[in-house]
Amino acid sequence: MRLGKAVVVLFWLAALLNLFVPVAEPMGSVLKWAAPLLLLMHTAEHFFFSRRFAAMGAPLSLKDRYMILIFGGFHLMSLMKKVPTQPAGDQHSA
Repeated sequence: MRLGKAVVVLFWLAALLNLFVPVAEPMGSVLKWAAPLLLLMHTAEHFFFSRRFAAMGAPLSLKDRYMILIFGGFHLMSLMKKVPTQPAGDQHSA
């Protein structure tokens, strides 16, 4: 997961750099299109999973919400390890 997050950080840094110092084509136009699409995808993940975690009784912190916007699925994988497998309301007692 650390490698994936590192690659995402490098991508965001390249995308930000491309705003101020345009990268040579065709990479410049790839960054111009890929960065907003990735942000849109991470926003959709944020919306979907924040509602899902809240329904499971484990609402996301503000830090986790920002991390999802930056890292997307890589941060979600680390969160899934911390969440109980059953929602709070579905526990059965003997």
